[in-house]
Amino acid sequence: MITLEPFWKMMQERGITTYQLENHYALNPAEISRLRNNHNFTLRSLDKYCLLFQCKVEDIILYVDEDSKL
Repeated sequence: MITLEPFWKMMQERGITTYQLENHYALNPAEISRLRNNHNFTLRSLDKYCLLFQCKVEDIILYVDEDSKL
């Protein structure tokens, strides 16, 4: 399973709120909702986030092996 936990941790560390994501970084509310709920997004979006926040892919997503949780 892919999780966006690193993204939200990075946002918290940088003091960036969802309000700022929408108003300062110009992410639309639907896009923020998809991120918040771990819904699908495109590689193009991932590329945009890396550029926008000057970070690496691993700062945004994390793969968690669900079988290892059992």
